[in-house]
Amino acid sequence: MPHKRHGHPRRVTKVALPVSSTAKHPLDYVVYFFSIATPLFELPQAYAIYSSHSAVDVSLTTWGFFLLDNVVWIIYAYKRKIIPLLVSTILYLLFELSIVVGILLYS
Repeated sequence: MPHKRHGHPRRVTKVALPVSSTAKHPLDYVVYFFSIATPLFELPQAYAIYSSHSAVDVSLTTWGFFLLDNVVWIIYAYKRKIIPLLVSTILYLLFELSIVVGILLYS
């Protein structure tokens, strides 16, 4: 027969939770802005390739790696349910895909 312990029950330490997990911090809005705005800075590169029909000085290796990198980040953001990161990396993927296609067409 197992030995029964007598005495006081264990004390359970309670952890204080935030008052509202849906409350937004001002930094959240900064992240939302940059998650949309930053990928837009790749548009000039895509525009330069397609308007000039030339990708002579654009590295397929670099942009191809950026494209692959975003696939990894999309999977990570999806699995972790980090919506701003998911939106940002999908935008990057779209713009970088257009650049890689432009490099393949015009180099």
